[in-house]
Amino acid sequence: MGISLETKEWLASLFALGLGIACLGFFILIPFLYFRLTRKYDAMFPEYHRIVPLPSVMGAVARTGLYAYFIVFRNLHKDKRHKITYEVTNNYDFRGNALRMDIVLSYLYVFIAFLFIASLIALLFFTKVLGVNL
Repeated sequence: MGISLETKEWLASLFALGLGIACLGFFILIPFLYFRLTRKYDAMFPEYHRIVPLPSVMGAVARTGLYAYFIVFRNLHKDKRHKITYEVTNNYDFRGNALRMDIVLSYLYVFIAFLFIASLIALLFFTKVLGVNL
């Protein structure tokens, strides 16, 4: 017994809606996180441009995501991936020194990121593998 075509189309539309909600959530959440996290931590670390060497808005958005990541996942390991960030921030305890609102917004950011990735993978699966036309 397979899934009917109507059910596949409904599920694909549901995942497309999840993708749209995640994108809308990013558009709403990024300015809040930028003004709460990026401006605060960029002022604390004068060499912040070494963390993400991207120009203008791209670097600010990428650093916003990294600061939220460091608040949620606590530890900054001195490994290859975070070596420059470890050096710039001198192993600053992001989670311990964050306000409760920053922690909530960071968890919301990570949740929206997972929603975006899961919806995108499911939508691609339904459209490419199962052949559902939207």
